[in-house]
Amino acid sequence: MLYYIQMKWERDKLIRYSALALVLVVTMLSLLLWLLLRGDGRLEAGLGMPRTSPTAPPTPTATPAQLRVTPVPTPIRVQVQREYPPDALDLVADGRVLFTVRNAEDGRLAVERYLQESAQLGLGDDQRLIRAGFDQKLSLESPSGRGELLNLEEAVNTLKADESLLPIVRTVVRCVIERGQVETINQENVRLTAGSRIYRNMGVYPYTLSYYETVYRGQAAFSEAKTNEFVVGQGKVDQLVEDGGWVKEAASPGAGPEALPVSGFAPMWPVEGTISTSFGMTDRGMCYGTEISTESVTRVMAPEGGVVVYCGDRGELGLVIDILHDETGCLSRIIGCQRPLVELYQRVKKGEQVAVLPEPKGDTRLVVLRYELLINGLPENPEKYLPKM
Repeated sequence: MLYYIQMKWERDKLIRYSALALVLVVTMLSLLLWLLLRGDGRLEAGLGMPRTSPTAPPTPTATPAQLRVTPVPTPIRVQVQREYPPDALDLVADGRVLFTVRNAEDGRLAVERYLQESAQLGLGDDQRLIRAGFDQKLSLESPSGRGELLNLEEAVNTLKADESLLPIVRTVVRCVIERGQVETINQENVRLTAGSRIYRNMGVYPYTLSYYETVYRGQAAFSEAKTNEFVVGQGKVDQLVEDGGWVKEAASPGAGPEALPVSGFAPMWPVEGTISTSFGMTDRGMCYGTEISTESVTRVMAPEGGVVVYCGDRGELGLVIDILHDETGCLSRIIGCQRPLVELYQRVKKGEQVAVLPEPKGDTRLVVLRYELLINGLPENPEKYLPKM
């Protein structure tokens, strides 16, 4: 019995050792197969294969030119398909999609409103718009899926907010007023008091209206050309200034140069009174006429027949009435009236009342009227032509 038990234990022990040995063999075979599949061709785990010296540098298996770089994967563009109404269209400018509108009518109105509301922006007071449009080819095309769907108001506001989306090309005309020069000629006149100056003909500056056309793209100007010009008024007019040449004399009935002979000119005194100041130099300066004092309200008469060429206020002189005596070249100037009784360009006769003097004031109760005589534009002593008072 004991022998039988011992024999069974020995048999079980043999079976266990055999199974363990089989597991070890399978494990070693698997390891060997793994090393072979790596392509090493050698076993370094103490299986009789030569070992590489730990100090020797590893032998490269390939040259740098033979190394392969893992390619970067190409990005995939994902396009989200937008939902559009059935009549939606893209507004395209030179092949570039600006946005998408709900229908063709919205697209047309958006461009028209943008043009009308923005074409005048940025123009100065001296500029006028001639024409406006676009230099890009506009079209309405089937939706590409890239444009944002906008209603009419949103489309107009989008174009106005960024003019670079659809720049407006405008032609603008600008008017410039250019002033020319007037030549001044000075000469001496022996019939004028020294230091006096007479402007025989007032020079008129020639003004030229020049027109320039400027082309804008958006708010930037990139071309300008002068298109026309017009001379306004009389153009260049010489200005003649006559300086006085005779020696200053004290005021007197005979002061001034010799009287010029004037055919058919025999004036009368404009008022009745006494001479208070004659022609010539006074302590108040040069008197270019004769001052007449009167003590009562006297009517003012025309010294000679003619046409009223000036009737109105003239600064410090007050009310002035100028009467041109036809073809004689003589002009009577009456200064110091209160109220005129004639009007501009009215023809008057010799001795006809032309004005009313003011009421006498002050202790002297005198009213002073000044009468000046100009012949061919030069002041003359009236007393040399008037009858003795």
